[in-house]
Amino acid sequence: MDKRGGLLSKTQDMAPSDPHAATAAGTLHPLAWRDWERSGRSISSAPRQIGGAIVQRWERSARRMVQPPLDHHYIVLHMGGAKRITRRRRTETVVREVEDRALSTIEAGSSYNWLTEGPVAFGHIYLEPGYFARVIGEQFDIDPAKVALHEAFGEFDPLLSRLLTALVRASESDDLALMEQEWQLEAALHRLFERQAVAGAKDNRIIISPTSVARVRDYIAANLSAPIALDDLAGLAGYSRFHFARGFRAATGLPPYAYILRARIALACRLLDEARLPVHAVGDAAGFASHPQFASRFRQLTGISPSAYRKIMR
Repeated sequence: MDKRGGLLSKTQDMAPSDPHAATAAGTLHPLAWRDWERSGRSISSAPRQIGGAIVQRWERSARRMVQPPLDHHYIVLHMGGAKRITRRRRTETVVREVEDRALSTIEAGSSYNWLTEGPVAFGHIYLEPGYFARVIGEQFDIDPAKVALHEAFGEFDPLLSRLLTALVRASESDDLALMEQEWQLEAALHRLFERQAVAGAKDNRIIISPTSVARVRDYIAANLSAPIALDDLAGLAGYSRFHFARGFRAATGLPPYAYILRARIALACRLLDEARLPVHAVGDAAGFASHPQFASRFRQLTGISPSAYRKIMR
C-alpha cells in the first residue's frame, strides 16, 4: 500500500464539507483557503498530515494574497531565494528583505495581506493550537494552557530554517516513515519555542554586555570544528565562568553548551545539504568527538539520522 496515498486521504478528510465556509469562530480551516490559486500558474504539493499539523508547499502562486483568519497557527517557510515581502494589517504595514529559508509565524485568528517581490515559493506548516500547546507542554514541562505562539516575520535561524526545509521536503516523498516525520516536526517545534522563549528568559540580575555576547557568538561560529571551552568563552567576554554562563543564558535563552551544540548541528545540516563530505566526515567538520556522538546529537535535535537528512535534501 502507498503510505503517501493513505496519508493524503487522511488529510483531505480534515477539510470542511464546504471549502469556502467559515467555522463557527469566524475562521477558516487551512484547506479551505485557496487564494494562492489565483495566479493560474501555481504549483502545489498535496497536503500531508503529520501529527497535529498539515504540511504543504507552493510555487508560482499569486504575488498578492489575502490571508484570512485561520483556525490553525501556521509557520511560513520562505523558499526559492531572497525576496522583499510586504505584510499589511489594518493601519500597520511592514516591509522586510527576507533571505532564503527565513520563516514567519502567524497565530490562529490573525489575518494579513501579503505582497511578495521576488521568487514566489514557500512551505506552510499549519498547527492545530491544541496540538502545539500539548507538544510544547510535554517538551518543556509547562502547563499547555499557558503555551502561546508568538508571531514573527521574516526571521532566519540557521538550525530551525533547515529543520523546516527538511520537513517540507520529506512531506513530498516516501523517504521517511510517518513516525520519523513526526519526530522531525516535534524537533522543529522545540527549536521554535526555544527561540520565542528567549525574551522571557531575561535575568536582569546578571547581564553581560551585548558587545561581549556578539564577540562570543562570532568566536563560536568561527571555531565550531575545534573544541570550545567555557573558560575560553568567559575570558573572551571578560567575566568569571559563573557570571558569563548565567549572563549568556539570559541573553540567548540557552546555556553556552546548548548554544554550541545547536550551532554545530546547524553547520552539520549545511554540510550534509552541500553533499561535499561523506556523512562520517561531517561530524568531524562540525566538531564532534566521534561519529556515534554526532549521530546521537543530530537525531536528538532534528528527529532523524544524518543519512536520512542528506537523503531528503538531495
